[in-house]
Amino acid sequence: MGNTTGSYPNFQRKEIHFVCRRHARRARLRIAMRSHLVSSFGLALILLPFQQSAFSEELSGISLPENSAIVLVVAAEGVQIYESKRNPGGGFQWSLKAPEAQLKSASGEVLGKHGAGPSWTLNDGSSIVGGLPPLKNAAVSGSIPWLLIAVKSKSGSGTLDKVDYVMRVATDGGVAPTEPPSVEGATARIKYNAIYIFLRKLNG
Repeated sequence: MGNTTGSYPNFQRKEIHFVCRRHARRARLRIAMRSHLVSSFGLALILLPFQQSAFSEELSGISLPENSAIVLVVAAEGVQIYESKRNPGGGFQWSLKAPEAQLKSASGEVLGKHGAGPSWTLNDGSSIVGGLPPLKNAAVSGSIPWLLIAVKSKSGSGTLDKVDYVMRVATDGGVAPTEPPSVEGATARIKYNAIYIFLRKLNG
């Protein structure tokens, strides 16, 4: 007869416990994302410490910086703008000009905008500009990559004046056209969606 409930060997109980813990961490990640997207930028300031480990473990190929805390999470809806430039090898090629997107809460409220720089600006007047190249870059098939970017400058007083890093994850779309441009100066506006996670450094 097989083992009945409550009589699993030790190694089976440990395996079940490991699986349950893994699913619990994934559940905490989903709860963290949902709670931030539902909250307005004035209320969604910092997640509980246990949620940070869930994010670090789940974001494949890119993780939160050490000694950091989440300040705000927003959804972005917009376009990646590409411009035709001469290819040194002949003809023309697409080059990223700038992003252009609205930053929204889960309820659809527009909290700010994302633009050239790259820059992020909220309706409270705070703004940041990211430094390039990114600190980390994780490729995504068929979509623009996930990124970790350090903030190089800040302006205004508000939520973003606390931010030191920006992560772009959960990207959908936004890649340059596969067909090369035929003339110089042409532009292409490619729709994309993403989640932006704003983080601050912790003291110590």
